[in-house]
Amino acid sequence: MINKLSEIFRSDEFISSSAVFPNINKERLVKELDLEAVGRQRGLEGQPETASKQLDHVELKAVSRVEELRRKGLENFETNRRVYSERLNNAVSARMLVETEANDAKARFAEEVTKWRALMVTPRERVQEAYRWRTRFREINQLDLRPAKPATGWGNIIGLALVMILLESAGNAYLFSQNNPLGILGGLIAAFLVSFGNVSMSTIMGMGVRYVNVKGFRNLIKKLFGLLFAIAWVLFAIGYNAAVAHFRDAVETTLEWREAGEIAIQTLVSNPISLNTMESYVLFLLGFFISIVSLLKGYHSSDPHPGYSKVARDVIEARDEYIDHIEESIETLAQHRDEAVEALHEARDEVERQVRDSVDALYGQKALNSNLSPFLAQCNIAANYLLSVYRDANKAAREDEPPAYFQEEFAFEEFASPVADDDRRARAEEQARDVSNMVEASVKEIFDVFHHAVQDHYEIDELEGNYVERVKKHAPVASLKTKPEQPTDDVDQKEGS
Repeated sequence: MINKLSEIFRSDEFISSSAVFPNINKERLVKELDLEAVGRQRGLEGQPETASKQLDHVELKAVSRVEELRRKGLENFETNRRVYSERLNNAVSARMLVETEANDAKARFAEEVTKWRALMVTPRERVQEAYRWRTRFREINQLDLRPAKPATGWGNIIGLALVMILLESAGNAYLFSQNNPLGILGGLIAAFLVSFGNVSMSTIMGMGVRYVNVKGFRNLIKKLFGLLFAIAWVLFAIGYNAAVAHFRDAVETTLEWREAGEIAIQTLVSNPISLNTMESYVLFLLGFFISIVSLLKGYHSSDPHPGYSKVARDVIEARDEYIDHIEESIETLAQHRDEAVEALHEARDEVERQVRDSVDALYGQKALNSNLSPFLAQCNIAANYLLSVYRDANKAAREDEPPAYFQEEFAFEEFASPVADDDRRARAEEQARDVSNMVEASVKEIFDVFHHAVQDHYEIDELEGNYVERVKKHAPVASLKTKPEQPTDDVDQKEGS
């Protein structure tokens, strides 16, 4: 819009203030016209004659050179005066342009507000649906009003499992290294493989055991599923670790690991609780302990009630997404608001500056009028200076009396500056005031729309139906004491209702 306003007030005829009135270099004119030499020569010839009453051709030439500069300055003055006058006339057009731009700015901002209101529908519905489903999930599964335990990330589960695998492997490496062709390295590899199977299977079964916590007849199958996992883990933990212990026993009696595996299976079936060495019993107990720890880790990797952690996490993610959308909405709307306000303020300042400069120039407060009188006086001074140089040289060289008019000063005709139109000035200043008032009103309206757009965003507890009216800060202390204290789990109570 600034470019459009500049185009309205622009004029190719405008001349900068420093170039309106040309500088008159008297000494240079004296040298160009060679007035001293010409004056002496004319004086020796007795010219101009004593009886002459008008300027001779030399004097007229000197005066005409100054007059050329004077005329150029006055032409520039008239050009700029006309330009400034036209700018005052264009104040009406500028006001209309600013008014149009102000309406467009308000319309564009209203469009942005409407767009962001539409974009907020999906995250708002997601908050409501996620919260309603959590409430329904609690009802279906007969859960107490308690927060769900956050689910442990797979990174943490795997990391802890690796730690337990390494610990068990370090403990079993020595026990498996005996009679191993690879020595301690072979024992470490065997211990790692055994521990990996023990930890991984126990962790997975621990996750399945959580289904024993479900309630209600409709969840009976899930509960049976959890019981099966619990029984399966007991059988696995005892059988797997017993098999490993029998394998270690078999390694003691034979040097071939392949034969040791076959012997371990036979002894496990025929006499499962009998082991030959104390190291084998230690291996069994260590493996069983790691199996219990892995089971508990899998069991506590999420909320004891299966699915509750995910439902609760969906509510939190929906809230976070809604907050992110609100922040983005407010930030974007604030940016559009600031851009619109800045454009309107720049337009107002441009109109006021153009009108103010034009008024100041036309009414004598700036260089255009204030320098006119000094320039006209300088022209008279320059002309008389040139004439005095010529006449002094002429008088010094002549024998007779010089003409009487040599004693007279020369003066150009008076220049009557046009009288500025006060009515036009008043109209232009009124237009500038209208622009300022209109911009301020538009800016206020834009801020009001922004404020209402921010207020239109629902708070999360309003979306979930748990909005609690805040106690005003200026409320008397006595009235606060009479209010019953809200329980800490007030929100949870409402969520279950």
